[in-house]
Amino acid sequence: MTPILRLLYILSCRREKVFMLLIATSVNFLGAASANIYFPALGSMAKDLNVSNSQTNLIITSYMIVQGLVPLLTGNLSDQKGRRPVLLMCLLIYLAVNIGLALQDSLAALITLRCFQSFGSSGATVISTATVSDLITRSERGKYMAYVSLGFTLGPAVGPLLGGILTKFLGWRSFFWFLAILAGLIILVIALFLRETCRVVVGNGSVPPQSWNIPLLLALAHRSSPPPKPDYETVVSLSNKKNRRFFTIFGIFDSLKVVLNKPVGLLILCSTVFYCGFMSVMSSIPALLEQKYNFNALEISLCYIPLAAGGFAARWTVGFLADANFRHHSRKVRIQVQRNQQTREQLEQIPLEKVRLELGVPLLYLSCLCLLGYSWVMNYDVHISAPLIMLFLLGNTIVGANNMFSTLMNDLHAYRPATAMAGMNMYKFLCGAGAVAAVLPLVRITGIGWVGTVIAGLWVIVSPGLWMIYFHGHTWRKGLQSEQA
Repeated sequence: MTPILRLLYILSCRREKVFMLLIATSVNFLGAASANIYFPALGSMAKDLNVSNSQTNLIITSYMIVQGLVPLLTGNLSDQKGRRPVLLMCLLIYLAVNIGLALQDSLAALITLRCFQSFGSSGATVISTATVSDLITRSERGKYMAYVSLGFTLGPAVGPLLGGILTKFLGWRSFFWFLAILAGLIILVIALFLRETCRVVVGNGSVPPQSWNIPLLLALAHRSSPPPKPDYETVVSLSNKKNRRFFTIFGIFDSLKVVLNKPVGLLILCSTVFYCGFMSVMSSIPALLEQKYNFNALEISLCYIPLAAGGFAARWTVGFLADANFRHHSRKVRIQVQRNQQTREQLEQIPLEKVRLELGVPLLYLSCLCLLGYSWVMNYDVHISAPLIMLFLLGNTIVGANNMFSTLMNDLHAYRPATAMAGMNMYKFLCGAGAVAAVLPLVRITGIGWVGTVIAGLWVIVSPGLWMIYFHGHTWRKGLQSEQA
């Protein structure tokens, strides 16, 4: 292979990268929609199953608990053995479990199978998110995050909308059949088209994966035209591959110990508190709208659209600003950023922490203001347009800030992105499950206004951790031995 090709971070062209990222975002949409499709149907499910709204919230809580634990298994495994086989395994489990959920009529069975549904969707989501690090350099990651983040953005809006429509016209069991069909289509596309992207397996795309891990159409194409000459020097070697113990291979300890790194631990703390507040808002919307405005499932689902529309806008605006900020800091340390190229020098000299948090920290404080506005507007009997406007602004700032936190996590773990994100998600989702279970009782006691005030206050309290990362993160990182390029 020529030296010029060896410098390329990935051999795929732009259109192919966008195509693979769109497949990844379809998986992310599946996970986000699965988590949110229940919200408009919670009232109907409670009536049909003869249980309370708090009990139906346990379906969401159980999903989030498993959502935090399963990526500990799948994240590290995909970092070592490849994304594609683990992704297909998770989606096949997800498909089978949705069929089982559609046939159930008891709360206990729904909670149990909902855990297995979370096994499939959350295990697949962390893998598809890691695809960004496989394909995109840090200098372009903000822009391309718009593609892979579409699933996370559209899921919270389209999920409740689909749930409301399907519940109103076909009953709440129908959205399980919808999710099963959608999963089947995604499995078919992956089996036919999706290449392996894990850099431990295929390097920059020139090294062929295992024979059973090649998409069907690509295997047929190789019969008529041979693949490019492999360059094994681009394959990433992981330092822990010599340790063959069962639990280390499956990444439980590897994912958990990322929190021991000082800047990463602070980032996980702040991101976890931020996520808990966001999920508290999301899960309380149906009960509040039903109580204050007497909305049905379809009307409740439509109210999620402003929240997701704000998030959708943030993906594009914040993404381009993030790339521009990366180039700005590169020029300050006299590093020339070239398209589709990435070097160790970038990691060592560019203050990645400042690049991301110069946007992330202001967005966090704006999220506090928007949350205060939403919670106190919702606390009083006002026209529905007021809380919807605040939901749009809240979605824009929350999604933008969370995008910066996740991008920084990927930046700091370029070759183990799924393992790192699995550790981060464990703390976020487990704590988020507790927040979802507690929010409605707290709203009944104190009102949504004071609940939102407490959440915004907690965000401000943990924000000094982000300032510590901003001022000292680069120095801390330079003092540690890094495995990333």
